[in-house]
Amino acid sequence: MDIRPPIGCLLLAGLMLPAPARAAWKPGNPDVAAAIRDDRIAGALAAVDAIDRAAVNDDHAAFAALLADDLAVNNPQNGVSVKGATGQRNAAGRISYTRYDRVIDYAALRGDMVLLMGEEIVLPKEPTATSAQVVHRRFTDLWALADGRWKLTARQATIIVRP
Repeated sequence: MDIRPPIGCLLLAGLMLPAPARAAWKPGNPDVAAAIRDDRIAGALAAVDAIDRAAVNDDHAAFAALLADDLAVNNPQNGVSVKGATGQRNAAGRISYTRYDRVIDYAALRGDMVLLMGEEIVLPKEPTATSAQVVHRRFTDLWALADGRWKLTARQATIIVRP
């Protein structure tokens, strides 16, 4: 007598397991794919990888290290945060995700800085009344080189509703 569960049960059980935390970005078009050949844009995108991983891994020190001293953020909660407040929001678990995916629709140099624009798809770790599910946002990030490291210096993020 075969007592193994049917393959469908095994697949369903696999779907019910929590998904591993992840952070990733991808180019949204050929222009972005071409732009990342510039070392400065590639460096800023490496910093994007690091800050997104820090938000997923709750690595508050790594997150704070990627924020410029003069950071200003127009955040998705319709407020403005500066470096200290943004770091505190991360340390308090308000910038903490299971999933952080980005589609970069625009990547270009602005003087010595790198401008990135696109969409973020995030899944907050701690559901709240406004974020109990996957959240889609449009973002604009400005990254600057400071002390040999790319740091986030300005950010705008707006929650969008998907039909």
